[in-house]
Amino acid sequence: MVPPVRPAPPPALLEALRTARVPLESFDEACAACAECDDTDAADYPKGFEMDLETTMLGSVNPLGRQILVSTGKSDWIREVTDDADSIPGLVRAVFDETSAAGTPSEKKGLLGKFGAMVLGGDKKKEDEQEGIPGVHPSSAAPPADGVVSSKLSILSSSFISSSHEGHRESVIVLPDYKVVHEVEASRAAVGELVKGYLRPEVGRAGAGELSGSLRSWPLPYQCVILLCSHRKRDKRCSIAAPLLISQFHHHLEKHGFHVDERGDDLTEDADPIEAWESEDKEARLKEQLQGVQKADQARVGLFKVSHIGGHRYAGNVILYFPNGSSVWYGRTIPSDVGLIVDRTIMEGKVVPELLRGGLGLEGKDGDKGVLDW
Repeated sequence: MVPPVRPAPPPALLEALRTARVPLESFDEACAACAECDDTDAADYPKGFEMDLETTMLGSVNPLGRQILVSTGKSDWIREVTDDADSIPGLVRAVFDETSAAGTPSEKKGLLGKFGAMVLGGDKKKEDEQEGIPGVHPSSAAPPADGVVSSKLSILSSSFISSSHEGHRESVIVLPDYKVVHEVEASRAAVGELVKGYLRPEVGRAGAGELSGSLRSWPLPYQCVILLCSHRKRDKRCSIAAPLLISQFHHHLEKHGFHVDERGDDLTEDADPIEAWESEDKEARLKEQLQGVQKADQARVGLFKVSHIGGHRYAGNVILYFPNGSSVWYGRTIPSDVGLIVDRTIMEGKVVPELLRGGLGLEGKDGDKGVLDW
């Protein structure tokens, strides 16, 4: 298979990205700077794997407040993971929508249960007609002083395994907050505590959970969290792309000295939970700990499969989350691109516009560290 030529965004959008100080590096520039670009050992997608190379991909990421990953230990799920009313995704969807409907008019923004699809409550048309660069949105973990952050919630099932000690309880990763909540039971009471203490739009990055509750949270230990859609029941291309991309991520990340965690084994409880920290210091301490993650002697990466994120016509889809709250969403990714993504985006903070679907917290990041900068 000859590598496809991924088109750059239209000139007007490229100029808008540069004006917004998104740290761009064209595909050709990134390849020239990366010794691992166009890895000839990378397996191609099979014949007949169709990829949309015609439509404008930048802008295919909708406004997003938070995205949660629920541990399942699986790589494929029912077609819509929130349709199971007795599951954690289904309960979160119901409780979040109920609490949004009970809020003030400005809070009634609704729920993004299926990314890019139905919104419950709020004025979807008005929210979608936002100002700024299509697909590039503020991050709720590091909101700009003059930016409005969406209150929408994306609910995904994920392949990592629960670290909870009690049976039938799951671990829930909260992004871009960059933390994990353990011991979440599939019950109205537990999910109500999760939504109220960790997911409501007005709750800060450190959360509002207290020691009096049953849930506890910890900062993620990863220098980067990589998410790959593998949801075969939504589109078989994602289930084909994910394993091939994962193999290449292992190869290139390990060459850079990263420990790669696919199971969530590093989501341990070897320190005090955030809920036990002094109240007035929580946000500052969380930031300090997450900054320390980037300087750790043993750099770690979480590499997880997830359910449908939208845009399967752009498979392979790759989402990168970083401790500072920024996130880069790539599409039209093929296995031979992975070396470039690791070397230029994960290591150097550069954004490749030919692969860019959108992201969170990318504006104003054109300093030396690019999107890795705090």
